[in-house]
Amino acid sequence: MFPARIAARVPFEAMPVPSALAAPRAALSVLAHMQGLTPFLSTDWTDLEALNVQHRDSWFELLPRPTSAPHLWVGLENAAGEVVAAQAAILLDCTGKSYGARLEAMTAFYDDPSAAAASGAWCFSASPEAREAAGKAAMMSSGWVHPDWRGGHRDLFHLSGRMNRLAVLARWNPDWLVALVDPNVSRLWTERAVGPRHLDRHATILFHQPGEGRLRLHLMRFRPDDVILDLQRRAFSPQTAPHGAIQSASQ
Repeated sequence: MFPARIAARVPFEAMPVPSALAAPRAALSVLAHMQGLTPFLSTDWTDLEALNVQHRDSWFELLPRPTSAPHLWVGLENAAGEVVAAQAAILLDCTGKSYGARLEAMTAFYDDPSAAAASGAWCFSASPEAREAAGKAAMMSSGWVHPDWRGGHRDLFHLSGRMNRLAVLARWNPDWLVALVDPNVSRLWTERAVGPRHLDRHATILFHQPGEGRLRLHLMRFRPDDVILDLQRRAFSPQTAPHGAIQSASQ
């Protein structure tokens, strides 16, 4: 890992957050440290792309993104300095066009739609909820956990996912949090696991990604208030971490 990329990372517990997210930030940080992991926030997408290439045998290729879109990702690093889990997000301006319209126009993925056409990429959305998502939409993606760190009681997928959603709320204050979910992992996104959310029952999005083929995807959508409620419930759950540990991490 290049030193410049390491320097671009911010410790998750040092990330500025509004008061409503302070206790959740502390609780999530404690959960990571209890497993010997250090959470961080980064805005270096090149770093994420390099990590994705390095682990392509256990990770889908990243979706294309508009280079002009604000972006961030959250990672969990082990004692050896290796990233073992990551989740990312970009911010889309959907005031003029809804999220569903931007999917079909390909501007959710490319700065220039003609570049998408030239590459053979296209998208079709049949999700009413995607059409209703307007304003600032944070599009989450790139969820991954190293195979050696999957299973058991670690639950790093949902831990990094909550960290990602918290970072999105703190940095961007979006109107919606949205994601495209592969049917093979849709079972992971239950309300019991992630809190209140909408998940299309059927795959309502078709996305043709050059190199990956035609992807059938579910639209998932969170309301910010529901995300905050879920984060706060987790923070104050007796099962999250010892009270003293949470209190010290929030200082």
